[in-house]
Amino acid sequence: MGIEFATCPVCKQKLALQGYVLEGNEVVCANCETNLRVVKRSPLRLEQIPIEDTYNIDSRPESYG
Repeated sequence: MGIEFATCPVCKQKLALQGYVLEGNEVVCANCETNLRVVKRSPLRLEQIPIEDTYNIDSRPESYG
């Protein structure tokens, strides 16, 4: 389980994700601070989380970018 790379769908920044980040986990792009969800692990694919789903203060994920 090493580092895998994905591209932010919003700003196209290359993101490095640790191997322990699983499908369904949420991450934050370090460049544009967009909330992203890991949709698929192989190949690694991210999708933007709708802003309505991020209003809960406890739902802000860690940044892995």
